[in-house]
Amino acid sequence: MLRILIWQVSNDMTFKDYALKILEYQHDGLEIVGEAVNDDIAKVDRGGDYEILAVGARKIGMNKVTQDARRLNLPEEKLLGDRIVTIPGFTLEKYRKLQRSHLSIFSPHCFGGLISKMLGLPVRTPFGTNGVEPYGFIKFLREPQRYLNEKLTLNGKKSQSESVSKNTGNIYEESTFILHPNNQKPKLGDIAMTMVHYKTFDDFVEMWERRKPRINWYNIFVEMYTAKPDLLELFDALPYGKKICFVPFKSDLDSAWYINPEIDKEAKNDIHAMVIRFGWGTFFYYDVFDMLLYGKKTPLIEM
Repeated sequence: MLRILIWQVSNDMTFKDYALKILEYQHDGLEIVGEAVNDDIAKVDRGGDYEILAVGARKIGMNKVTQDARRLNLPEEKLLGDRIVTIPGFTLEKYRKLQRSHLSIFSPHCFGGLISKMLGLPVRTPFGTNGVEPYGFIKFLREPQRYLNEKLTLNGKKSQSESVSKNTGNIYEESTFILHPNNQKPKLGDIAMTMVHYKTFDDFVEMWERRKPRINWYNIFVEMYTAKPDLLELFDALPYGKKICFVPFKSDLDSAWYINPEIDKEAKNDIHAMVIRFGWGTFFYYDVFDMLLYGKKTPLIEM
C-alpha cells in the first residue's frame, strides 16, 4: 500500500485519475493522506508522513514544480508528476533510480532538453536545446573534454558578457523557445553550432558556461538521429556505454534504434519530427526508462 499526498498545481486534470489507478495497481492499493491546491500544500504536508507527493502539473511542468517545492520546504525526493506515471514502462522503482542516477545527456539537437523536461529531470549538460551539426557532434564526442575547454565564438569574436561563469544553482531551469532572428551559428573550436532558442550570443554563452560544470562524467547518455548509414557507423564506433542513434532503416549495429517511418502519420516520414515527438512524449516508440537507465532497447510498438 502506497501513502500519497496529492498536490494540484494545474487545473488540467487529464492524467490525475489515470495516474492514481496505475499506482494503485502497481502497489496493491493506495492511501491518500491529503490533497491541496498550490501553496496550501505547505499547510497539509505535516512533516512528510507519506511516500509520494503526487503532483497534477501538466500545464505547469515539473521543473517549475520542483522550484516551488524547494521554496515551500517540501521533500523534492518524493515528487512525482501525474503525467510521468502514465508514460509507458513506468514503475516507481525505475523512475526513482533514474532521478538518483544524475544522468547527463549529450544530444546534437533538443531531444535531451525535451525528454529531461518531460521527466522532470535536472539539465546536467550544456546540450539542452542548442544544436550541433551531426559530423561535428561526432568530432565532439571523440574529444569532449578538449572541446569543452574551447571558448564559444561568433564570427571569430568571443562573448562580451561578464556573467558567463555565474552559476545560479538552478538545475531545473526552463528553456526559452526563441528562434534567433538571423540564425547565427557560433563555433566551438572548429565545430559549428546552432543558437536557436536564445535571444543573443551572450545569452547562449552564459547558458553553456553555467551548465558545463554540471556534467556527470560517470553517467553519460548519448543520442542522435540520422538517415545516413555512414554516419551511423561513425557513431556506433564511439566509446560510450549508453549510446543510441535513431534511424529510419534497419541495421544490425547495436547503437541503431529503428523507427519505422510509416508508424507515426503525424511526423510525415520525417525522422527529425519522429524523434522530437518522442522527446515531447507525444509518441513513444521505446521504453524511455530502460533507454536512459541502461541503454536498453525495449520496443513499445511493432515496427
